[in-house]
Amino acid sequence: MNCGKLTESIYERSVIKVVKTNSTENRKFYDGAGLGADCAILTGEKAAGIMSGQALASGQDAKVAVRAYMAATNHVIACCANGAASGLYDAYANMTLVVPKRLREIKVRGMIEEAAIQAEETGIPLLSCNVQVLESVTEAVAVCVVNAGVENRCDGKIVPMKKKAHTDEDIVMTKWLGLEGTAIMAAGSFDKLCERYPADIVEEAVDFYRYLSIAPEAATAVKSGAGYLHVLREGGVFGGLWQLAADNGVGLVVDLKRIPVRQETIEVCEFFDLNPYELLAGGSVLMTSSNGGELVRVLEESGVSAAVIGHTTQGNDRIICHDGESRYLEPANGDEIYRYYEQVFTARQNQ
Repeated sequence: MNCGKLTESIYERSVIKVVKTNSTENRKFYDGAGLGADCAILTGEKAAGIMSGQALASGQDAKVAVRAYMAATNHVIACCANGAASGLYDAYANMTLVVPKRLREIKVRGMIEEAAIQAEETGIPLLSCNVQVLESVTEAVAVCVVNAGVENRCDGKIVPMKKKAHTDEDIVMTKWLGLEGTAIMAAGSFDKLCERYPADIVEEAVDFYRYLSIAPEAATAVKSGAGYLHVLREGGVFGGLWQLAADNGVGLVVDLKRIPVRQETIEVCEFFDLNPYELLAGGSVLMTSSNGGELVRVLEESGVSAAVIGHTTQGNDRIICHDGESRYLEPANGDEIYRYYEQVFTARQNQ
């Protein structure tokens, strides 16, 4: 199997089918929340309930714990209509960090410090942080779960897990593709990249970490009547588009040239011979809307860059158009960030 998330077919037959086959009483929870979803809401009779989101990050960068924290937080934000921690109560995060035996304490301290600072800025505290040192792992792995209570002061405006996109809706993408992956590579290979590109370009790419929160666009989008929201991450924008279509039983047509991308991402991906459209895309969101142009206008007025990149269609065809030619979108087969990790590992082995 390839590194990263399991492919859709393997996940369906070896996870979902296995869990449901061996479940009777618990099946109602899986059918309701959506087994495999990154966020779920368990509600009571009086619009109160518990919201939970989870995410994982791995790598050798100092932002590993931050990336897991932000990804889990983004999943929760995307489910909450007001798009911020203020719509929740008693929100908190639990973190588990597994690190290699060779990693020095100062590196672990730096990872936790970064996460703590981010938690302070976000407003969802790290209630617990379990750190395990294992000889069998070669890089840090962070798993974060964000839990929050949802009460009546949210006015019941929770984005349902099963809210669907419809046919003939515009597909809007916020920010730019591959932000998280670009930041990881720029930070991890800074000196190497500076041998080819000006230092200010590489520094700007490292600073893409500042875009990882989706709180601003989530708040604006829901107030503006956006429909289905999908937080991008593993598999990049292509993986997210495939998931959008699969989750909603729709087809789609997307114009490759309309997908927003920063020049820094193009340069970094070219350096490592990677596909930016399949690169770790934390910080961006796909949304559907009956009036994508208006949604983009409102988002940009709130300071969030966005673009209409295509539209949903009837049927199951998922089509990418480029320069007058069309091709079918294929299921995500891992993430390009793992190809980068392989290159780095090979280079170190050859030193």
